[in-house]
Amino acid sequence: MKRILLVMTQPPGCSGVMGHIYTKILPFLEDHGWEFHFAGPSPRLASVLTEHVDCPPERLHYINNVSWSLRLSILKNRRNSRSFAYWFFAILQSIALAAEKLFRHDGRAYMLQGVERIVIDADKRWNFDLIAGKSPDFSMLDAVARVAEQLHKPLVAMIVDPHGKRNGLEFYPYDRDRQEQVLTQAIGAMFMSPLTRERYVQSQLVAASKAYAFTDCYPTSEGYYLSGRSCLPSRPSSSTLLDNNKPILRAVHIGMLPEWRPIETLFEAIRSAPPSVVIDFFGYVYPAARQLMKSDSQLSEVMRCWRQSLTLSECHFLAEDCDILLVVIGPRHLDNQPSKFFEFLGHRKPLLILGPLGNPIEEIINSLGIGAYCDILNPDSIINGFKKISNQYGQFVSAYEINNDKIEIYSAEQVAQHWADCLNKMLTTKR
Repeated sequence: MKRILLVMTQPPGCSGVMGHIYTKILPFLEDHGWEFHFAGPSPRLASVLTEHVDCPPERLHYINNVSWSLRLSILKNRRNSRSFAYWFFAILQSIALAAEKLFRHDGRAYMLQGVERIVIDADKRWNFDLIAGKSPDFSMLDAVARVAEQLHKPLVAMIVDPHGKRNGLEFYPYDRDRQEQVLTQAIGAMFMSPLTRERYVQSQLVAASKAYAFTDCYPTSEGYYLSGRSCLPSRPSSSTLLDNNKPILRAVHIGMLPEWRPIETLFEAIRSAPPSVVIDFFGYVYPAARQLMKSDSQLSEVMRCWRQSLTLSECHFLAEDCDILLVVIGPRHLDNQPSKFFEFLGHRKPLLILGPLGNPIEEIINSLGIGAYCDILNPDSIINGFKKISNQYGQFVSAYEINNDKIEIYSAEQVAQHWADCLNKMLTTKR
């Protein structure tokens, strides 16, 4: 059995998709001869929500190098904002921030010191074949590269998002010299998007021969697809009909909607041609958009915004319960492939994607026929997308069965196979 240590800012156990990408494929990786270990900040200290990790605890090398201001922020945000405990921890967080500023405490450096120490300690016991560092936080990858060099261990660089400015087709690497040094040291670089890989190769930051593209996956365990989370907001009644005698469909967006994923064009489309859809947003939505959903009568008839934090099981319940899954890709991020697109494929629901034209997911959607890809900057494109799904709903559902073999490429089993193939090739090439 070969062993790899993957070091990341959000290791398995944290909420969100970053760690969950790997927990889905862990059982299948072992079938292919790879034992994965993980290192990073303890989810208990650094994540508002924590998830169960189906991984032996001795393979989870968590560190406690988490600044007190962050720890107190986590404790605060686990409480109701109207509670005494929330404001108690908010006051303590303010005090901690002031003290850290006074003593020039560097939270990032403190965390990375812990990472370097835990990697060295874990390698003494487990003698890893590979050590991997994960970016978008390039400082993490850089620290892992230093310690891998110190231990004389092969390095794998994992690039989720480019470290640099990206705007449409343009990509300007930050700290180019250091990136090039790290990628030269690495025996392989794995990119979360084929377009990100292409950008790094074209920028001559990494040789094409050791650059690999991979995707997230959807889980195959039946436990992910159970229903019954009664604490979540209910869907509209299936018997509700509009004037055109069509049932109201429920679209759901799950996850973060920060300002760099703007939805003003979606608002414009809904005002112009209200769709036969109710759209529920679960998770953070940037304030300007949230306020418009409340104050605009046309939008409030169609959109509902729920600011609650969700566990992974609740996210999958919502995906199972809805009619349409909505995914929003920021217009500047041409290469971004949101994990939620792959995470929820197993629910076999039509997808409505709002994103920049030319994003790799556009080609996937069009080739599989499982949804509509709309230009996020064009309201007419969004209107047509709603109409297409509403009028051809059955065809989009059937496309999952027709293209089942192509969709299974993104299953946990097959993505794990791709991972193992890439890692084996890296080791073979090194030797």
